[in-house]
Order: sequence, then C-alpha cells, then structure tokens
Amino acid sequence: MAKAGDSADDDYACMTETPTNDMKTLQWEAISQDYFQHRPGYPNEFFVLLQCLGIGMPGQEILDLGSGTGALAVPFAKQGAHVTAVDRSEGQIHAGRQAAQQANVNIVFKVASAEATDLPDHSFDVISASMCWSYFDMHRMEVEVPRLLRSSGMLLIASLRWISDDNPVAIQTEKLIAKYNPEANRAARGSRDEIIPAWSLNSFRLKTYHEFKADLLFSLESWRGRLRASKWIGAALSQEQTAAFDREHQTLLERISPAQFNICHRICIQVFEPIKS
Repeated sequence: MAKAGDSADDDYACMTETPTNDMKTLQWEAISQDYFQHRPGYPNEFFVLLQCLGIGMPGQEILDLGSGTGALAVPFAKQGAHVTAVDRSEGQIHAGRQAAQQANVNIVFKVASAEATDLPDHSFDVISASMCWSYFDMHRMEVEVPRLLRSSGMLLIASLRWISDDNPVAIQTEKLIAKYNPEANRAARGSRDEIIPAWSLNSFRLKTYHEFKADLLFSLESWRGRLRASKWIGAALSQEQTAAFDREHQTLLERISPAQFNICHRICIQVFEPIKS
C-alpha cells in the first residue's frame, strides 16, 4: 500500500495498489483531445536514464500498455524501437495516432485491455505502463506480462505527477480541484510509492527504482488544458462541471500567475523482471 507523502498531485500514483476512482467510471473519451494537446510529456533526461537501463533501444520490441496519447510510445518509436501501443479507449488510441503522425513515426495501435491483449507469446523485450498500472487486474497481469515478455524482458512502470512544492499556482489549483471534486482530497493523492509493492512479490523481481523531480513549463492556456485533462476533473465530472471549473480556474490564473510558469513534477521509474518458474 502506498504511504502518505508531503506533497500532492492531481493524478493518483500509477504504482499504488488501489486506484481512488474505478477505471470504468472515468470518462477518458471526454478528455482525449485535451490530453493530447496539453498533458506534458516526460523530459529528455527520463529517456536518457531509461536507455542507460537498456530500455528504449533501437530495434527493441516494446509493448506500451494503457498507452493513452503515446507519452511513452512516441518517444520510444523516435528512438528506433518497434512499438505496439494498446489502450482500451478508442479516443485515446485516436489521439495516440495523431501524436505518432505528427512525430512521423510508425506505431502499431490496438484497442484492447491490458489483461487480454491477444498478442503473441514472448514477443516483447519491454512492456511499459505510464500512469495506468493501478487500473489493471493484478491477478491477470501476473499471467499476461510473463506470457508476453521474452526471457530477458523487463516491465517498466513510470509516473509523471505534478506536485505543489510551495508553488502558489499549484497550491491554489489544488484547492480548486478539491472544491469541485472532494474525492481528490483522499490521502492517496499525495502518496509516495513503495519501492517493492505488494502486488509484485509473487511474480516479479525489482531490478531498479529511480525517483527525481523536474520543472515543466506551462502557459495559462496549457495549464488550464492540463487540468481539464485530469482524472479528477474532465474524466470524473460532467461537461457542465468541467466547464465551470475551467472558468473559475481561468479567473484564478489571470489573478495570480504570470504568462508562463514552471510546475514541479515528480517522476518515478520502476523496472521489474518476471520471476522465472
């Protein structure tokens, strides 16, 4: 179980055991375009570190689960990996295709659940999951991931989450989120991840864990869009509630923030290998 931390983010940690919102209740289709246009990608140093760990290499076969708009899939493909991107949301897959087209990379996209990809056995060097692992059925993933990985394959779980970190824009935005969605106040929002989570003990062995912070640049427009694409707002609330949040958020930002500003993000990387039977 994740442990409470000293800062908060708007999207629940992908490496905790139980997501605050059930995946089936979140409306990912409603936020696909905002997600595509405004959700920030991982910084360059993230991918440099992964290559030092042997992930994202040219010619590598990578399966990106819960791929969304391609935050991992597109950069991996740009690095020369052969990427298959799977997501259960048709809207997210459509946005992922847009991102791949803009980046001029070839990615195989597939609408399917992570637990039942219907892909060939032992086809991948790496299986990756960004900000989505906690939504999957762990009992089924204990079978599906080893089935899909090659003998020396690795499972990468990553997260990119904004944190308050004494930033007035982030702090006031956090308070506004809680006003519109009190569920966001749950302690899990500010959690830190277990280095060796309980779900991994039966079927996986931890190879490495890394955590660091990075400042990402936003404008007023992109920060508003990033929040509309939040699981706590656009994916959880009605269109009317989301629009009301966005109007109040715009007024808040025009009052307290400069035209451009940095928001600190915590980046976590966990790499596992299946325990060979």
